[in-house]
Amino acid sequence: MTDVEVTMLERAWAVLTRPRAKELVSFPLEVTCHAKPCRVALDGKGARHLLVPAGDEEVSVDPRPAVLGTVVRKLGFGGAAIAYVDVSCAESDLFPEFDEVVTDVLEAVADARRPAAAAVAAIARWRRLFRSSLLRGLSRQAKLGLFAELAVLSALVEADPGFPVDAWRGPLNEPHDFEAAVRCLEVKGVSTSGDSITVHGLDQLDTHSGRPLDLVLLRVAEDPDGRTVSDLVEQLRGAVASRVGLRTRLSAAGWSDRPDLPELDTFAIEEVFRIAVGPDTPRLVPSSLVTGSLPDGVADIRYQIDLTALLPFSVGASLAEIAEEAVR
Repeated sequence: MTDVEVTMLERAWAVLTRPRAKELVSFPLEVTCHAKPCRVALDGKGARHLLVPAGDEEVSVDPRPAVLGTVVRKLGFGGAAIAYVDVSCAESDLFPEFDEVVTDVLEAVADARRPAAAAVAAIARWRRLFRSSLLRGLSRQAKLGLFAELAVLSALVEADPGFPVDAWRGPLNEPHDFEAAVRCLEVKGVSTSGDSITVHGLDQLDTHSGRPLDLVLLRVAEDPDGRTVSDLVEQLRGAVASRVGLRTRLSAAGWSDRPDLPELDTFAIEEVFRIAVGPDTPRLVPSSLVTGSLPDGVADIRYQIDLTALLPFSVGASLAEIAEEAVR
């Protein structure tokens, strides 16, 4: 989320006050769907809403209670009532994260042929992320992986103080962890005893849009004199261009600031390997399959690659060098 988008949403929420005589007050946005503006809105209980015009699209939503409530209903704002996809958040401590949801949904619907369907799909993904974060804490391996990604993010921000936090895509379960200015980065944290990496899907080690992809392997050791995930977060808070963006990405990654619970897992990076992904790199991509996609009925794929097969394609590099090339 860019600071411009943050400012726009902050301005919208600032001018909206809880309605007394009607259900919602709304603020029209620049993004339109079916020739009608999307809107953010506030209800009488203080819950925040994003309203996406549905036109004549027939879409269904998950009605189960969740952090993000979702419903399709007709509403009128100075004219005839029309159908909207209404996504709402009633928990004030999650309003910064809801701004990220709003921005992501608006990006999804902006150029979509069926914007209501695109909105429902984006909302469903965010509901899964919120549910996952609430139901589980981070395992030690998950902390190790997050530590690796934050170390790379720190290097990118050091190389370019204006580096946008929303270029960190890993927490959103997108194919590559970072979509930097001139190349993509996929980061894998490997423990000292690890002998392989796990790859999720056919796209994680595939290139796109003609942009090069670096696979960055970090050998991360548990070290009593090392740093915690919280240490890296605190460092980044003072360095990133958007603290709101950082907070929302951390939330999506399942991390939350718990000063009442001391963090005991401390890590240090022992080795850095960089692999410029190419045709000879051991991997599975769509072109590896005859049909170019997974067979019908197979929803996803996850596989492992031995480090002994990958390391011959690697070169030693510092995080600073990798970051400099990614942002210049």
